[in-house]
Amino acid sequence: MKEKNLLVAGLSLNKLADLLISAKTTLTAILVSVGAPTWMIGWLVPIRESGALLPQVLISIYLRKHTQRHIVWRIGMAVQAFSVLGMLLSVVFFSGFTAGALLLLSLVFLSLGRSACSLTVKDMEADVAKKGERGNLIGIASTVSGVITLLIAIPLVIFDESLSSNVLLLILSGSLLSFVLTLICIWPVKTEVNTDSDEGKTFSINFDSTVYKFIFVRGLFVHSALVAPYFMIERGGDARELLPIYIGAEALAALLSSIIWGRIADKSAKLTLQLSGFLALSACGALLYLESTSITVSAILFFLLSIAHTGVRTGRKTYSLDVKDGHERTELVGFSNTAIGIILLSFGALYAALTPVLPFSIVYIMTGMLVIAIVSTLILPSEK
Repeated sequence: MKEKNLLVAGLSLNKLADLLISAKTTLTAILVSVGAPTWMIGWLVPIRESGALLPQVLISIYLRKHTQRHIVWRIGMAVQAFSVLGMLLSVVFFSGFTAGALLLLSLVFLSLGRSACSLTVKDMEADVAKKGERGNLIGIASTVSGVITLLIAIPLVIFDESLSSNVLLLILSGSLLSFVLTLICIWPVKTEVNTDSDEGKTFSINFDSTVYKFIFVRGLFVHSALVAPYFMIERGGDARELLPIYIGAEALAALLSSIIWGRIADKSAKLTLQLSGFLALSACGALLYLESTSITVSAILFFLLSIAHTGVRTGRKTYSLDVKDGHERTELVGFSNTAIGIILLSFGALYAALTPVLPFSIVYIMTGMLVIAIVSTLILPSEK
């Protein structure tokens, strides 16, 4: 029970750090504020997500002969903390292209650290919580982090005029502190995975069709994240003014929906993906239909999208936890995450090329992809 409480506390702090350093809100606002080239904004989500996913198949191979997963997790968390420190220094001392380039470079290292943590924490979660409880564990952690983030965002909105010049530094500092506290909190949790059956095994991929179906479906659902920066960009205005509102909206979404999504996922992760996909589709459709620059409307739509993305994340995490066991689960997560990283970069490059030449918003194409994603869930077998 003690380890479970420590893990919940640590996951809550980790999710708080992720909310504060989100590529969809904070990093987008930072690049706008420092005067970085606009094209850099389009690469934030692909780098953030793909950098955390691409190395995982290699890490999973490394882990075949290293049973102590908590050691790799600790290293990954330390790398993330130092990366946020790099972002903080780039904002303080530089501007324009230089600040943007240094931030993107720091984001690469942040994503690599997240890669090691994302892969190994699955084993730690599975070791501490049994099937039927893991979705709820993820949901509780997301809810706690949502409460804390909301408590941070509210005063930033209220005292916006006096804090506007320092709000980016405050948020970055809060994220750095959260990463450090996460490392301290989960440090006592230790997990060893039996890899005896993999001894002497050379690299090979012998997954069943379920894995490839899961990768296909999950690859389409990445649009719930890719579309998010466009909710802020199309609104326009002062990024520092918008940032606390969007962070608050994202935090409130996690607060209100995480436990509900977790409980639904413990019944059916497949249903969770379907429901959250429909909600993301609704938010994108409303953004395109209303064409409003009202900050209130934009914040409400981003709030709905954030609820949907929370559901997508909870659904696909729970599915990957429950559909396989032991090191087979580790390799499934590693291989699928690497595949999704490639898919993310491919979509990022495609949309970066299409955006300047299309006579309509790229959000139309992303909305169509979400329709296909929802329909494609029908090919997934039950994970329970």
